Amino acid sequence: MEPVAEETQAEKRIKVLLAKMTLKEKASQMLNIGLPTILKGDYWDERDSAVFDVKKFKKYIIDLNVGSIHNTPGYLADSKEWYRILKTIQDAAIKKSRLGIPILYGIDNIHGANYVAGSVMFPHQIALAATWNPELTEMSANITSYESKSASLPWNFNPNADVAMSPLWGRISESFGEDPHLVSEMTNAYVRGSQQNDVGNVSNTAVCLKHFLGYGAGRNGKDRANAIIPEINLRQYFLPPFENAIKEGAMGVMISSNAVNGVPCHSNRYYITDILKGELRFKGVVISDFSDVEFLVEAHQTAKDLRDATKQAVNAGLDLIMNPFDAKIVDVIVDLVEKNEIPIHRIDDAVTRVLRLKFQLNLFDVPYNNPSDFPKIGSEKHIAENYKTASEAITLLKNTTVVLPLNKKKKVLVTGYAANSINRLNGAWSRTFLGRDTLYNDHSKLTILEAIQKEIGSSNVEFAEGTSYLDDINTKLAIKKAKKVDYIVVCVGEIPATEKPSDINELDLPKVQQELVKKLSKTGKPIILVMVQGRPRIMREIEPLVDAVIMAYLPGQEGGKVISDVLFGKINPSGKLPYTYPKYSGNYLTYYHKKTDIRDVNWGFDGFYPQYEFGYGLSYTNFKYSKFTISKDTLKGHDDALEISVQVKNTGKMDGKEVVELFIKDMVASVSPDSKKLVGFQKIKLKVGASKTVKFRITSKGLSFVGMDNKWIVEEGEFEIYIGGNPLKMKKKKIQYHH
Repeated sequence: MEPVAEETQAEKRIKVLLAKMTLKEKASQMLNIGLPTILKGDYWDERDSAVFDVKKFKKYIIDLNVGSIHNTPGYLADSKEWYRILKTIQDAAIKKSRLGIPILYGIDNIHGANYVAGSVMFPHQIALAATWNPELTEMSANITSYESKSASLPWNFNPNADVAMSPLWGRISESFGEDPHLVSEMTNAYVRGSQQNDVGNVSNTAVCLKHFLGYGAGRNGKDRANAIIPEINLRQYFLPPFENAIKEGAMGVMISSNAVNGVPCHSNRYYITDILKGELRFKGVVISDFSDVEFLVEAHQTAKDLRDATKQAVNAGLDLIMNPFDAKIVDVIVDLVEKNEIPIHRIDDAVTRVLRLKFQLNLFDVPYNNPSDFPKIGSEKHIAENYKTASEAITLLKNTTVVLPLNKKKKVLVTGYAANSINRLNGAWSRTFLGRDTLYNDHSKLTILEAIQKEIGSSNVEFAEGTSYLDDINTKLAIKKAKKVDYIVVCVGEIPATEKPSDINELDLPKVQQELVKKLSKTGKPIILVMVQGRPRIMREIEPLVDAVIMAYLPGQEGGKVISDVLFGKINPSGKLPYTYPKYSGNYLTYYHKKTDIRDVNWGFDGFYPQYEFGYGLSYTNFKYSKFTISKDTLKGHDDALEISVQVKNTGKMDGKEVVELFIKDMVASVSPDSKKLVGFQKIKLKVGASKTVKFRITSKGLSFVGMDNKWIVEEGEFEIYIGGNPLKMKKKKIQYHH
C-alpha cells in the first residue's frame, strides 16, 4: 500500500475516533503526565522498581486514557524493564479504556538513549556540531532511535534546534552552536537519522524539535530568561533551523520555556499558530515543556490562575500539555470549551494532531517492542560508531611548539578536575537528569587518566587530582609529581548540569583551575590543556602558559579513550569550533556581528576579541588551498547560480580530515550587513600527498537577508566569497548580483 493511501486511511480513522469522543476524552488526549504520577509514592521519590499505584493507574490510563506520558521511573531501567512498564500501560490503555487509544510516550534521549541501561551515550550535540559532519549526526540519531525503540520509547524530545547566542547559557552544550546554517544542517541530519521517512518502522522514532522559539537567546544569558528578539532577527537567525527541519519531516515541536519580548512563548499565538502552524505548515504535535502552562502564572505572571493560563496556551495553539503531576487541566479545558472561551475546533485540531502521530508511529498496531528483537543495543558496532563520532569532534586549538602528538616513551602527569571522571565526560542527561550520580556508570569505560595509563603503562603516568571544580585538593602534590615527568596533561572541566542548574554567573574558568595551570607552568614542563566542557570558558590568562589546547566538549562514554588517542597521535583531530570562543567575559559576539559591534576605544573597528574564531580548528597535518575558481563573477536574477571550486592538498606527514568552509559577505545592504555568513561546508578525508577538488553551488538565495519588511530579499551589489579551513587564512573573491 502506498504511504499516501495509508495516511488517508489514518485520517479516516481519526475522524471516526473524534466523532466518538466526549469532550473530556478529547481534553484527556491533550494531557501529558509524568510516569511517577501513576507509580506508588510521591513524584520525586527515589525508587529501585516501578510499582503502579492501582487507583492512580486506573484513573489516568483507563478512565481518562491520557494522551501521553513522559519521564523515567526514577531509576535506570534496561530495555526489559522499560518493556514491562510500557506493556502494562499500553495493554491497559488499548484493552481497558473506552476507546482503546494507545499512549504516546516521550523521553529526553539527548545524546544516545541515555535513559536506557546498556545503551551507548554519544557526545552531546555541541560536539556533534564540532565534527562538521552531518553523516555522523545522522548515524548517531539512527542508533539512538534503535536503542530507544528497544525500550519501546517511540518519541524523542530531541534534537535541540536552538541557535545559542551566549555561552553563559549552559544548554549551549545541547545545541548545535551559534550559526543558523550549521544548526540547520545538523538538525536536518538528526531528523533523517531518527525518522528515516518512516516512523512506523520498528527501529525508528519520531523527533520533537525544541525549543520554539528563541530559547538560546536569553537577554541575561541564563536558562528560561526573557529574550529580546526583533522580528528581523527572529527570521534571520532563529527561525530557519525549525523551518528546514519541518520541511525534512519533523513530527513534533516543543515550545520554549522563556518569553520573547515579554511574551511567553507558551501563550504566543503569533509564534505557534501564525508562524509554526501557518507559515511553516507544521502538521505535527506541538507540546509544552515541563509545567510551563502553570508557569504562565508562577513565573511569567501573565495569567492569574491555571484556568487563565490554560485558556491562553490552548488558544495560542498548544496541542499537548506537559502537566506532570495531575489531571486538573483536563477539567479546566472542558469548562473553558463549555463556556465558549476555547473554540471546539481548536480542541479537535489538537486531538487530531496527537492521534495522527500515534497512527504514524503505528502505536495502534505495535504499541511496544520486544527487547529481544534489538540485539545490537550497546553492541561493539554501536560503540565503534560512538568512538568515531567523538574522534571527529575533538578540536585542536593550539599546538604551537608541536608538542602533540606525545611521545609514548615519555612520562606524563595527568591532573585536573576532569582527569578521572566518567561523569564529567558524559555531562548531563547521562542515566540521570544532571548526570552526576556515579551509581549507573559503566565501569568498562575509561576516564582520561585510565585511558592514558592503558596506552603508555601505569608506571609512566603520575596522577594528582589537583582541584575540585572550585577548590584546591592537592595542587602541591601535582607540582611535586610534575618534577618527575616529561609532559603535563591538565584536564579542566565543568560540573555536569542542564537547565537552571547549568546557569553560571561568570564565564571565566574557575580561578582554582586556572591557578593549577599557572603553578604547574613554573615547572617549565610542556603543558597540554584538555577542556571537558560544553561551553567555552575564559582562559585568556593561562592560554599563553600552555603548549597545546584541546577542546573535548562533552564527548560521552568513549571520550577518555578518544582524548588519549588524540594525545598520542592515533587520532588526527579534525573538529572545528561550532561557536566563537571569547577572550573576555564582557565581549562575547557571534562571528556574524555587525561592524558597529566591533568599534574599539580608538574609533577603529578592531573590537572583535575572540580567543579562537568560529570554524577554527587545527590538525596534525597541513592542508594547502589552491585553484580557487568561480564559474562567473555575476549572478543575475533569482534563478541564477554559480559554481565554486577549490583544490585542497594534504601537504603534511599524516592522513587527515579537513572541513572546507564557505562564507559570503554582503558589502553594502539596506540593513547593516553581517561580517559574513556561512553558506556551505564539506568535510573531506585526504591521505598524505593527496588532493581533492571541493565544489559548491550557490544560488541567489545564499546572498539573501531579511530586510526591513521582515521578508527575505537579495539586493543588487557586490559580495565577497571566502573559502578555506581556517577563518583567519581564507581565500577571497568578489562577485556581483543584479536583478
